[in-house]
Amino acid sequence: MKILICDTMNSKVLKELHSLGECIDISSSESKDQDLVTEINDAEIVVVRSSTKLTKEIIEKGDCLKIIARCGVGVDNIDIEYAKSQNIKVTNSPSANLNSVVELTVALIISAARKISLSDSHLKDGKWDRKEFIGMELSGKQLGIVGFGKAGRLVSKIMKSLGMTIAFYDPYIEDWDGPEKRLELDELLITSDVISIHVIKTKETVNLISQEKLDLLKNSAILVNTSRGGVVDEDYLVELLKLKKIFGAGLDVYSEEPPQNVDNFEDINLITTPHIGASTNEAQLKAGIDTVENIKKILAGDDSVAL
Repeated sequence: MKILICDTMNSKVLKELHSLGECIDISSSESKDQDLVTEINDAEIVVVRSSTKLTKEIIEKGDCLKIIARCGVGVDNIDIEYAKSQNIKVTNSPSANLNSVVELTVALIISAARKISLSDSHLKDGKWDRKEFIGMELSGKQLGIVGFGKAGRLVSKIMKSLGMTIAFYDPYIEDWDGPEKRLELDELLITSDVISIHVIKTKETVNLISQEKLDLLKNSAILVNTSRGGVVDEDYLVELLKLKKIFGAGLDVYSEEPPQNVDNFEDINLITTPHIGASTNEAQLKAGIDTVENIKKILAGDDSVAL
C-alpha cells in the first residue's frame, strides 16, 4: 500500500506506518500543496493533522484512496461527506489530545485571571507598576462550560479543585443528575464568571458565540476558546476587550489561521497561542499510535473506528 503522510509525525508513529506500506512523506516539502495533488493520485491511505485541507477537489484525485486518517480530534479540514460518498473511510483519534488541550485551557484561564501576559511584557519593558495588574480569584466563581463532553468535564474537575462552581450548556445531553448546573446558553453566558468553549465545528456551532451572545457577558467575565476557530466572533471579542467590557480572554484557535489581525491583540488582556492545544510530545505520540491502530482495524474489516 502507498501511504501519504501530509503532516509531521512522531518517529515511533512513522516506524509503525512504514510497517504497513510504502510511505511518502510530504510534511516538510516546500511544495506540499502541489505534492499533495500529485501524490494522492495512487495513495491508498492519507494521514493528516489539522494543517492539511482535504477538500472534495483534492479527495476526488485519489483514485485508489481507501482511508483518510486524521491524527487528532477535529475533522473540519476534511470533506467527510464526499469521502463517505466515495466509500472512503475516515477515522480520527478523539481522546489522544484530551489532557494536553485541557491543561492549556486551564493555563489560559489562570493567565487571563491574573493578567500574566500583560504583566510579563510590562516587567520585561523595565516597568514596575503593579497596580495595573489587579487580577481576579477563581475560587467562588462560576465556570460556564459550553460543550460538556470529555474535555469539558475534565476542565470542570480541575477547576472544581480551585473552588469554582460549574455550569454547562450542551443540547446533546438530555438527562442530567450530576452536581453541575445545566443551563441554556444565554443564562450560562449571563451568569458565568469564566466561559470555556469545548465544541466541534459544525453548521450549528459556527458563530455560536456571536456578537449578540458576547454582549451578554459580565464586564468581569473571562472567555477562553481552545476548541475550533469560528465558533466565537473573535473580532467583536477583541473590541470588547479594548473597551474593557469584559475582563479577559484566551484563544488558541482562530477563524483564520494564522490570524491576520494580530496588531489588534496588543495591550489588551488577551492571551493568544498558535493552535498548540495538542502540541505536547505525549499527545502527538498517543494520537499517532491511536491513528495507526485505527488504520489496522479498518484494514482488518473493523469499521467501528470510522466516522
